[in-house]
Amino acid sequence: MNQAASELLRGYAVGLTHVGRVREENQDAYFIDESKGVFAVMDGAGGLQDGAIASGLVKNALNTIHVPRSAEDLLEQFEGRVILAKEQIEHASQRANGAAMGTTIAALLTFGGNFACLWAGDSRVYRLRNGQLEQLTTDHTEAQELVDQNVLTIEEARTYARRHIITRAIGSGIDLELELVSGNLRPGDRFLLCSDGLTGHLDDTTIGTFLMNAAPNSSARDLLNGALECGGSDNVTVVIVDIDGVAAGEGATRR
Repeated sequence: MNQAASELLRGYAVGLTHVGRVREENQDAYFIDESKGVFAVMDGAGGLQDGAIASGLVKNALNTIHVPRSAEDLLEQFEGRVILAKEQIEHASQRANGAAMGTTIAALLTFGGNFACLWAGDSRVYRLRNGQLEQLTTDHTEAQELVDQNVLTIEEARTYARRHIITRAIGSGIDLELELVSGNLRPGDRFLLCSDGLTGHLDDTTIGTFLMNAAPNSSARDLLNGALECGGSDNVTVVIVDIDGVAAGEGATRR
């Protein structure tokens, strides 16, 4: 895929983040670069400031991605920056006397008519296409593992005591393992990237309604306000990416 192909992509992205109604510090972060086709949400975890350090290091690393020459180049750059960020988090942890620090990530990469989602943890990517909402990511959590094993139902998992325990992250002392799903873009696709501060309060039906009924700025604001009105027990971050002017296609593959 050549550089001309990437110019077929015309899109618009908006991001919002809020500390919520309970926490004193916002350890979430988001990244948007429409010119390079890179969008991401990070939800930091750790003690005071440690989670914010981790999510901020990932954001800073993504900011060094260059304009990609191909979809493969973009993927390679992204993975390299995440590896670099993990190394920096390890060093920061050592400087903080071994304090545990890490962050989830949910990222959307776009090039030409193609996309890839990469993630670790319970931040999510959704796609709204032709009025149908689809969760493209699968949570890396204890609760999701129990759902997959038919030990818990989806409804039970929402109130499971250890539902916030994640099984993958970019962090100190944690093996780095990103999951990937890829596919083709269509004009009119709308993607939502979000932290669990949103999905912990709003179900998919409510999220889909907010996404379908407004322009991206209003939709992002409505989603964030919806989570706050339902309690705002965690930091809340949303990024909405609207796709326009790309070759139609369908299908997705998972790695």
